[in-house]
Amino acid sequence: MTLSRSPEADRRSDWVTGRPWLDALAIFTVVTICVFIAVNLGGHAQLSSISSVDNAPYTGSFIFGSWFRFDGRWYDIIATRGYYWAGPDVQSPVAYFPAYPMVLRMLHAITGVSVRLLGSLVTIACGAGMSVLLLRWCRDRVSPTTARAALITLLVYPYAYYFMGAVYADALFAVLVIGAFMLLERDHPIWAGVLGALATATRPTGIAVVIGLVAVVLWKRDVITRVAGRTVISLRNLRRGDFGVLLSIGGLIAYMTYLGARFDAPFAFEEVQKAPGWDQGGGPRTWLKITWFQQIKNFPRWTIGWIQRGDDATFQKVQYASTVILQGLLILGFLVLAYLVWKRLGWGYGLYSFALLAIPLVGTKDFQGAGRYLMAAFPCFLVLAMVLSPRPVLKWLWWGVSASILLLWAFAFGRGYYLA
Repeated sequence: MTLSRSPEADRRSDWVTGRPWLDALAIFTVVTICVFIAVNLGGHAQLSSISSVDNAPYTGSFIFGSWFRFDGRWYDIIATRGYYWAGPDVQSPVAYFPAYPMVLRMLHAITGVSVRLLGSLVTIACGAGMSVLLLRWCRDRVSPTTARAALITLLVYPYAYYFMGAVYADALFAVLVIGAFMLLERDHPIWAGVLGALATATRPTGIAVVIGLVAVVLWKRDVITRVAGRTVISLRNLRRGDFGVLLSIGGLIAYMTYLGARFDAPFAFEEVQKAPGWDQGGGPRTWLKITWFQQIKNFPRWTIGWIQRGDDATFQKVQYASTVILQGLLILGFLVLAYLVWKRLGWGYGLYSFALLAIPLVGTKDFQGAGRYLMAAFPCFLVLAMVLSPRPVLKWLWWGVSASILLLWAFAFGRGYYLA
């Protein structure tokens, strides 16, 4: 007598642990442990520059202190002392959106645990949650094997250490964004708008989420279609609740309202970008990426100079140039992936991906920071996995090179080098 397997058993057999969410957490845990080791090796070595880090001890700092770098200090200031504004020509915390530091402030008030330690713990929790949600979103569209490949591709991405302990808002932003789109896919547009509002209160790139949620609603409802070679718009296909996605802009509006009421400068977060040291003001020099091309031009000369002299000042120029060049190339690659998203996953997700890419394309002088921004382009990682999965040699080569850069970047981040 032959016993037949149930469909549910067949579905469970596709997963290593028998449960997709456990698979996601297992993958995240393995990568995070490796990255954690790399960051701590860097943090407990000779630091590149005392000015790049804050070594003040706190409970848990021996284990987590190497994750507290750069923008983490701004989030610490906001969570413990609040916002201040000294005009557009002086760096100030108004450049950083409030959701992440407000979460840290609330948890600190409840637990009394250091904001710096809470920053790392919240990032890890959000990174784990993001992994579960991403795998779920992917397996609604592709096989379990390809879904796992998409998650691995994101978690070994060179800048994925920002999901694994860095006191930055990127992990919170990612879990909110994927959660919003998942709620929308399950026909909960109002709740999707609420999560979207939290996302737009987390990072300035949240405006892409508003565009994406609206686009996916229009795409799902077939509001914009091509019939007999012409574009047909059928607004009657929309349901009343679909307008709930417009709530997603609420986080941005709330922050602008706060800045306007307190500092009479609703766009202070944008105006302060031109402050010395950040130098991200708008204009043709930023839009045309003149600084980025200068980095490419000077990179060979700086590299030769560092090989000849071996001094740290020249090495930091080489390191900075190499990272911004890489981020610029990643932008170009993700433009191709966004096109594939449009073709394979629908124009709604394609428009979201292009909107997310447009922000560093327009708003950064040399693509610095783009490596982090791209982590929220989750549909791009799925289509990349769809390209790699049928080609196992290329897939493992991609993962190996990407993971090697990730560990190197994690070590450098702990060491105190500014990477993104």
